[in-house]
Amino acid sequence: MTKDDNYLPKYYQLKEYLKKMIQNGAILPTQKLPSESDLIRQFKISRHTVRHSFSELENEGWIYKEQGRGTFCAYRGSKKEQKIAVLTTYISNYIFPYIIRGIEETLCESGFSFSIASTGNDKRKEEECMKRFLEQDISGIIIEPTKSAKPNINQKYFQELQKRNIPYILLHAIYPDLDSAYIIMDDEKGGFLATQYLLELGHNDIAGIFLSDDLQGVKRQAGFLSALKKYNVTVNNEFLGDYQTEQMFSYPYNFTINLLKKKNQPTAIFCYNDQIAIQVMEAIRRSNLKIPEDISLVGYDNSNLAVATEVKVTTIQHPKEEMGKRVAHMIIDMINGEASRPCFVYEPELIIRSSCKRIPN
Repeated sequence: MTKDDNYLPKYYQLKEYLKKMIQNGAILPTQKLPSESDLIRQFKISRHTVRHSFSELENEGWIYKEQGRGTFCAYRGSKKEQKIAVLTTYISNYIFPYIIRGIEETLCESGFSFSIASTGNDKRKEEECMKRFLEQDISGIIIEPTKSAKPNINQKYFQELQKRNIPYILLHAIYPDLDSAYIIMDDEKGGFLATQYLLELGHNDIAGIFLSDDLQGVKRQAGFLSALKKYNVTVNNEFLGDYQTEQMFSYPYNFTINLLKKKNQPTAIFCYNDQIAIQVMEAIRRSNLKIPEDISLVGYDNSNLAVATEVKVTTIQHPKEEMGKRVAHMIIDMINGEASRPCFVYEPELIIRSSCKRIPN
């Protein structure tokens, strides 16, 4: 209990003080806590305040009482009994298994259990998952925002996490209306680097296909446009493709097919991610064109898909498993009181392969 906590209710200050003592090992499982009288004298608070704190700690499983003997620290305070919730947009496809493997490995090594769910990038599913996690006894939560470029209609659930003092950290994107911990990539810089590479190869007619309902796509498009502006290349709106999550398996292919039917075709295409690049690659093949002889292609994320075809795709590196490990360490530090609102941004790295060619001056 410190002067900085004076704005908090006294029972809450005492409760958090005792929790921290348990988490730090100053009070061990089965060890007797100071008596009500001792705490009253030490902190100059009322008996009602002490009992209020004890009641909440008991309900949350941190302590237990024995009639005639006193109050004791429960095993609940140990890391092995703590569970972290993980909520991502997807679980089993693309780069997500690697991210989740990194999270799982770190949490298990640190003695935490975890519960995982996915939203399919659907706001309604995000709400359902948040409700379900709030009904469980979780110590923290890792959350990948759903359709992060759209308004956060589930803000109340994040506010409830804050109200209950449950640490949470955002993965891949942020909700602008939340002052929260996060771990992201510098997607705008990544979009800039990918486009700059094509411009340096002599390409001026560059198309871009971007997911518009996630901040990652919005940022990558911003980097794309910024690079064109820096190199004094006029934006051709016909070369810009924006799609929503629900269109991810149809729009990129159809957009590319129609684009390549035009008289003025792009010489290069930058894709939101490698998943989209594969669709674009198929559309290019169906249009009887070759990569990179007729058209250059750049993806994003450096997924397995980027090297799964005959032409290996130039792309931007995504940290995947390392990101999973780091975000797990960050939420553990928050739970242990070693960090309050940590933030981390990965710098993008261009991975050059064989899908791009230089355009002669």
